[in-house]
Amino acid sequence: MKTTWKDQMTPKERMKAFAAGESIDRIPCMPLVTDQVYSLAGGPMSQYYHSAKLMAQAQIHAFETYETDSVGSGPGLFGIAEAIGTKLAFPENGIPFVATPVLDNYQDLDKMELIDPYRSGRLPLILEALKIVQDAVKERAAVGCSVGGPLTSAAAVRGTDKFLRDICRNPAQVHRLLQYVTDNTLLFIDALCDMGIKPSIAEPTASGTLISAKHFREFAKPYLKQYSDRISKRWGSGPFLHICGDTIPILADMVDTGATVLSLDNQVDLAEAKNKAGHKACLAGNVKPYTLWKGTPQQVITEVKDCLNKACDSPKGFILSSGCGLSIGTPAQNVLAMMDAARQYGKWPIDPERLV
Repeated sequence: MKTTWKDQMTPKERMKAFAAGESIDRIPCMPLVTDQVYSLAGGPMSQYYHSAKLMAQAQIHAFETYETDSVGSGPGLFGIAEAIGTKLAFPENGIPFVATPVLDNYQDLDKMELIDPYRSGRLPLILEALKIVQDAVKERAAVGCSVGGPLTSAAAVRGTDKFLRDICRNPAQVHRLLQYVTDNTLLFIDALCDMGIKPSIAEPTASGTLISAKHFREFAKPYLKQYSDRISKRWGSGPFLHICGDTIPILADMVDTGATVLSLDNQVDLAEAKNKAGHKACLAGNVKPYTLWKGTPQQVITEVKDCLNKACDSPKGFILSSGCGLSIGTPAQNVLAMMDAARQYGKWPIDPERLV
């Protein structure tokens, strides 16, 4: 199953022109396929997390199937924490989850060393998989890699429940942990940049459903800025930043981190986000993952048109994406419907009358 549409530009050509503010053939489209690629490839999902070859093959297969504007692999939300020492569980047909956080007592933090991206945890497998993907698609697409944000990684090191309580009860130690996690992540970010891969950031634990805007500014923003500053130093522009939930109250803070692209959950109204932050950063979003998972292709197309209608004219640019990572088992026909709708209704210049 593949699209019958023929693009005028390759993803690499399109994204290069888009970043430079030059003419493009259609709206960029980047559904957050993440772990869905492994269910698309078939077989027990657990096998993919421990094989660079299988990981890369699944990502390449998804790219060839969907012809998205992004391709890559990554350590997932918990890969940095795993490299530090947290134990993960790998269900046969599910995504990894934290089984045993490594940090039980903050006194142990002084004894914990920094990771080596080329030796610690599964990070070497990730780098190997990314190299395979690069070699396969380098003429057509740039390769990216998502890393867990500071709060998400710190929560996986400490345990989410303990970590969230610590924010209120032991803030000084939380800051120590966040800086330690950040120092480790910067090492991996440098390894990616050395390969010519631009990292992006996924920070679900900074969601407004878990922490307040006040706590975001105190505990997430300073460390996200360190991530963004390093990426900007290496690439000349900031990263793609995704935070789950309603991020309207912290949109200005997300911009302040230095992120170039704000990836918005489907809980966010794109028109409101455009008015608040569209003049400062590129926006991305936000077709509902549930619609992609359980809806029909026509329902997906309707949501694509709604997203384009609200944000395709955002001053700093707009990337059509999903509101979060795709669920395992999301039908390929729905992802293809999203991509083809981007080609049909997002053809440049976009005609607003066709979006109604």
